Amino acid sequence: MRYNKIFGYLSSVTLAVLVSGHALAQEQAIEEVIVTATKRSQSIQDVPMTVTAFSAEQIREANIQNATDVALLTPSLVVATVNQPFSSSLRVRGIGTSQNDPALEPSVGIFVDDVYLNRTGLGMSDLTDIQRVEVLNGPQGTLYGKNTNAGAVSVFTKRPNAEEFEGYIEATKGDYDLQRYTLATSGPITDSLAFRVSGNIHKRDGYFDNGGTGGDLGNADDWNIMGKLLYQPTEDLSVLVNASYVDRDNTCCAADAVLGQQANQILNSMGIPDNNDPYDFEIAVDVPSAFKNEVTNISMVADYSSAWGDLKTITAWNQSEGSAGYDLDRSMLDVMYVDGASESEFFSQEVRFASEVGDLIDYQIGLFYFNSEQNQGDGEPSFFLTLPPIPSSPLKAKGTIANEHTLETETFALFGQATWDITDRWHLTGGLRASREEKDAELFSENNSVVTIGNNPVTPASRAFLANMLGRPVAQIDTMIMGLTGSMNQILNGSSTPIDASLSRQSDSVDWLVDLSYDLGENVMSFARFATGTKSGGFNTVGGLPNQREFDDETTLSYELGVKATLLDSRLLVNASAFLSQVEDWQFQRQTDLGTQVGNEAEVEVRGIDLFVQAKPLPNLNLGFGLMYLDKTEITDGVNKGNPLAIAPEYSANLNATLFLPMPVGVAYLRGDYSYMDDHFTTNAVGQPRPQDIQDRETLNATLGWRTERWNLSLWGKNLTDDEYAGFTGATSPITGASPYFLTPPRTYGATLRYEI
Repeated sequence: MRYNKIFGYLSSVTLAVLVSGHALAQEQAIEEVIVTATKRSQSIQDVPMTVTAFSAEQIREANIQNATDVALLTPSLVVATVNQPFSSSLRVRGIGTSQNDPALEPSVGIFVDDVYLNRTGLGMSDLTDIQRVEVLNGPQGTLYGKNTNAGAVSVFTKRPNAEEFEGYIEATKGDYDLQRYTLATSGPITDSLAFRVSGNIHKRDGYFDNGGTGGDLGNADDWNIMGKLLYQPTEDLSVLVNASYVDRDNTCCAADAVLGQQANQILNSMGIPDNNDPYDFEIAVDVPSAFKNEVTNISMVADYSSAWGDLKTITAWNQSEGSAGYDLDRSMLDVMYVDGASESEFFSQEVRFASEVGDLIDYQIGLFYFNSEQNQGDGEPSFFLTLPPIPSSPLKAKGTIANEHTLETETFALFGQATWDITDRWHLTGGLRASREEKDAELFSENNSVVTIGNNPVTPASRAFLANMLGRPVAQIDTMIMGLTGSMNQILNGSSTPIDASLSRQSDSVDWLVDLSYDLGENVMSFARFATGTKSGGFNTVGGLPNQREFDDETTLSYELGVKATLLDSRLLVNASAFLSQVEDWQFQRQTDLGTQVGNEAEVEVRGIDLFVQAKPLPNLNLGFGLMYLDKTEITDGVNKGNPLAIAPEYSANLNATLFLPMPVGVAYLRGDYSYMDDHFTTNAVGQPRPQDIQDRETLNATLGWRTERWNLSLWGKNLTDDEYAGFTGATSPITGASPYFLTPPRTYGATLRYEI
């Protein structure tokens, strides 16, 4: 099988290192990784759950720039982006949700510096000045709470340095005219006050060669800035204030496509040849993909330690506004396009208290409050459709959809978790979270259609003129107009059902956790974990009568058995777990002809095995291997019973190797990362899969670098084998027969220079 190539790469790399026979004066043991997956600092080997973590050094060595790069190094994590970043989905162990409908919240929570982001797209920009990234597998309903049914991704940025001045400057140049510049500086202001400022500029030409209008697509023109102040008046008190701003203005997320025969015939008559190779990054569209987004975030984290315990408060405010436009017919035909605006705002407050009872029990209790408002559309048309003219007739049908949706959410939660050291080897953890969530929706959607001659609406006079020109009775012209109008209204209503209604719902949920771990030896731990999670229900903004708009909460029950072993004097780590997740009332986003519609399936079941191995056979060689095997990813009950889940491959794997070689000055290093996903479905469409809906993926990245205490120069390449892969394949359009392929980037390469101040 193709995934056997993984072992071939491993053998080749290992052999090359052994032949070199050179070792650096480095630590023989694997560096201990400290994480906060349980909201307290622990070695990753002591956390009784499956966690993958990346340190700042690993992020630099592997050239990790965003969440998509993190996913390539994490077999259990998949990132898929369709049309725009705010419709991206994160999936852990095969479970996740695309957010094409703003009412549909994520199954994998994203947290930045402990702040929950309610839209996946808010976490899809460049990762700048990062200290650590943690990927938590399985439900995190107790401590993380809201919408973490499948898992959580936690990003931690670097804190101000209160001891000395430090910083760095980093510049990257690559093909497609890639330019990326990053600056960070930090240091003390007074004995009790320190600062940190960092920023990033990212520009790149598009991957897609557009033979139409608007230039190449898939480019980047982003920048961000972040400032922090750390106030530490005493050893027991610290207050960290963080403010950041992100600006994105790009032609993100274009799609290659295969067009239907009729569409190609019309294009041929316009002098445009067929282009039905969906993997050549050559397109021709008359409406460029455009994504603009501005995000402002302010947070304050206060920590206070006393004889009673540790108190932590996290206060955050976030505002986002932007717009997205794209060509739905994927061609030069003036048929379908989208151009809409959205904005959102949220406030969150979390308070946690951690302490101990004697020497055997430690606990955490907390309160969480979250209030958000999302607005989609402004009442003006955002969806535009033109039906091809009737043969031998100048009549055309044009239609628009205008919407203005306001979605408000208010969440209260009380949670607690405690660990009891029953004996020196047995440890029992229990957790409980009670939540109440209230949602209000103001939904307005309006469809309009008109029949035109050229660009002018048909009038009584033009009807008579057309009848005379075609030599037909006026009644026949009226029949043609009624037929076009009926066809247009049927398509518009199938894409978005008109509505003008105020809706509300309230739900209460209780999630729980039981962890039992046993230390088989000093460096070997086994654990059994049982956890639940709840994902918010809401109101479908697209389809259905008012009393059909609501969809229910989704609940998950997960079982996991695992072992974590640190062997051979900490030169070998082996972590393995077997898991089973059962999802009730799974929120399913079904693709319709021209849109999506949210509903609940009865049940989904996912089971499999996670394996992670890290080895340091030589002081100058690090090896890593990760494997996820999904034995079952299936809708087990409901109208789609028996169908597999999308983007849930049976086998996913990652292999990485980093070799360090001493130089007269500094150290040279070589890192390679190979990732693989075997055949899997890349669409949410229900029914018989098309050939393009079943794909596999292989990606090889490499970095060759040299570094000293201050300088770091690296040459890097991504997708070096130029693997052709569509992360998502959309439904075939009933209008143009277009089948979109949302391609991942082709082979890219570049150089990065970094200087530590």
